[in-house]
Amino acid sequence: MKLNPSSVLKITNENFNGISIEERDLVGKINLRGKSTDKEFMKNVGSVLNLVLPIEPNVRVSNNNINIIWLSPNEWLIETPKVETHKVLKLLKSSLNPQKTAITDVSFNRTVLRLKGDDVFTLLSKYLVINLEEVLKTNYSVAQTIFIKIPVLLIRNNGNNETTSIDIQLNRSHAKYVYELLIDGCKILNI
Repeated sequence: MKLNPSSVLKITNENFNGISIEERDLVGKINLRGKSTDKEFMKNVGSVLNLVLPIEPNVRVSNNNINIIWLSPNEWLIETPKVETHKVLKLLKSSLNPQKTAITDVSFNRTVLRLKGDDVFTLLSKYLVINLEEVLKTNYSVAQTIFIKIPVLLIRNNGNNETTSIDIQLNRSHAKYVYELLIDGCKILNI
């Protein structure tokens, strides 16, 4: 039996006080664990993905349709197009030493909300205690933090002169709650 979950919120592009909120289409997500000090591991992953795993904290690297997000010194999240996830997973499993690595398909446990607008940082600052202007200062920055007791991964999607665009990755079970908080925050946004 093949799972094919739909979006959690079934929203496309809703606009609230100048900020658009949408749930992104499902993308493949692979959690990869291994030692960044293991040269064979790093080389094999690089040859499969045609990318070098980032070893600098809170960084994302991209190539074609693949993103690799640093989660910890020995853990990464690989995003792939949904149709390629199984292929990438199979290639990683056949190329890496199973005693030294862990490779898990986590595509179905998270959803992604995309926020776009000039006041996205102002909105998110109502719920987060980190300085987003500092933490997400480059277009390849990511941050792991807590959104009112809920662990989230924030990913910046915009270049320097573009409208702010942030993806919030969170567990599917929390999506409706976070979405409703964001809508309430937009309504009382002091601009």
